[in-house]
Parts: sequence; structure tokens; C-alpha cells
Amino acid sequence: PISVVTFNSLIHGLCMSGLLEKAHLMFYRMEIGKNPSLFLRLSQGADRVLDSASLQTMVEKLCDSGSILKAYKLLMQLADSGVVPNVITYNILINGLCKGGNLNGAFKLFEELQLMGHSPDKITYGTLIDGLQRAGREEDAFKLFEQMSNNGCTPGPEVYKSLMTWACRNMKTSLASSIWLKYMKAVGGEANEKIGSIEKHFEEGNLEMAVKGILEIDFQSVTFDSAPYNIWLIGLCQARRTEEALKVFSILEELSINISAPGCVMLIQSVCTDGKLDQAISIFLYTLEKGIRLMPRICNNLLTMLLHSQEKAEDAFYLLKE
Repeated sequence: PISVVTFNSLIHGLCMSGLLEKAHLMFYRMEIGKNPSLFLRLSQGADRVLDSASLQTMVEKLCDSGSILKAYKLLMQLADSGVVPNVITYNILINGLCKGGNLNGAFKLFEELQLMGHSPDKITYGTLIDGLQRAGREEDAFKLFEQMSNNGCTPGPEVYKSLMTWACRNMKTSLASSIWLKYMKAVGGEANEKIGSIEKHFEEGNLEMAVKGILEIDFQSVTFDSAPYNIWLIGLCQARRTEEALKVFSILEELSINISAPGCVMLIQSVCTDGKLDQAISIFLYTLEKGIRLMPRICNNLLTMLLHSQEKAEDAFYLLKE
């Protein structure tokens, strides 16, 4: 066994080299060797840690209570004790570190996970991609997304929707639509032949045919999800592409696909800015029909604009009555 003196020399060398985090890690691992009672404490009582499952439970409890550093220490302390963390345990702690803004720690665990012989799963990658986006590191998020695909780990729809949201916030609506098409290609099947014609519709500016083509394929999935279309609708509004947003809204309404409250709000604001009050009235009536409760500020802004227009003043009173 390695003596305390050896550990001390290693820790001293790491500190002198400025590798403080590695020094901390070495210290945590040393504690079990120099203090056997630590392992005894963890192997007794109601919260004992005897195997991977109980370690997972303990880490989850610590993360839920906000004790991320304590959970991290526990994982490192038991790494050499025969209690091997599973992928789920790593994912729980990686998620806690990402939420706490400690991306460096999260990626260290990502590397540790692989050194322990585990393969990152779609939750591991998805958590890190989301963390990178929250930190404004979108380029790194896309690189990790590509790495995920190259490593044979199929991203789930949540990862694609997260990337779509980032693209829309950065006014890259064309990229957003291509991301969802990429998801459909990944799903595979006979739909891949149709996707080529959809991409051509987008290139030629035939938005209506493109959107209906995507929806036709998407309707065939076991669980249809309207979220990507709402993300895209909001993105079009943010990019001031109001005409395209109105077309998407019209198609979604025609096919009885629920449009989210944020989508309706963004569209009302966009059409009002462009002076398209008839369309604003139509969207407002849609929200009433669907039982969507808009904030008073949105309602008041629309009513004010209608009252300031001689031609639409009566419509303001009609909407107020409705």
C-alpha cells in the first residue's frame, strides 16, 4: 500500500506545479487509506454505501440537497474502495455540477467516467450540451453534439430541441429547421427519401410545402411533439421574419397543432410592430378559443394600438367584450 508520506510528496508536488484540483483529488483518495473509519462510517447506518446502487442513492440525495461538492468528494473517496459508480451516478453528479455552473468539474467527471470503463450515454451528453449552452459556449455544445453522434450515441429529441432553441435565440432560424431535419434523418426509415425534397423546398423558399412535408413525416411518429415547431415559430418572430412566422402559424392552426402561449405572444408582438392589426386580432381570438391567458400587458398593448387606429377602434371594444 502507498504510505501517507508518499501521498504527501505527491500532493506537495501537485501543489507546487499549480495543479490544485488534482492535489485535492489525491487528498480525498488518501483519506480512506489513512482513516479506515471513513469507510466504516459509510458502510453502517441508514445511509450506508455498500454497492453502486446505494452510492447512486447517496449521491442523488446530496445533489438534491445542494451538497454538490460533498457528493463529488464521496464519489472520489470511494473510487478505489471497490464501490464502482455506475453511469447513472455520474450523470446525477454531472447534472448537479452543470446546474451549479461548474463545467470544468462536470467535464472532469466526464473523463473520469470513461477512465472507469463506462461509455457516456445520451443523458450524459445531453446534460453537458445543455450546460455548455447555458454558459454561452454554443460552439463547444455543437462540437460535443458531433462527438456524440460520431461515438455512436444517438441523441434524444431533447438535445435537438435544445440546439434549436439556441439557434433561434441567435436568429439562425434556417439552422434551427435543419437541426430538426437532422433528427428526422437520425430516426431513419423510409422518411429519409422525403427529407431530400423537403430540403429542396426550403432552398427554393417554398416554406408551406416544406413545413407540411415535415409535419407529414412527424405525424407518423409514435408520440408527436409540437415543441420544435413552437421553438421555430418563436425564432422566426425573434428574427423579424414575420411573414414566414404567420405562414407557420396558419399551417399549425389548420392542422390543429397547439401553439404555445409564448409563440402566440411573440407573434402578436411581431405583427403589431409591422402594423398587421388584422392578423393580431386573429391570433388574439385564437388564444381566447384555446383558453390561453395572456398577460395584461400584451392585451393592453394590442387594445391601445387598435384604439389609436380609426379603422380598428370598434375591434378593440369587440375584443374587450370577448
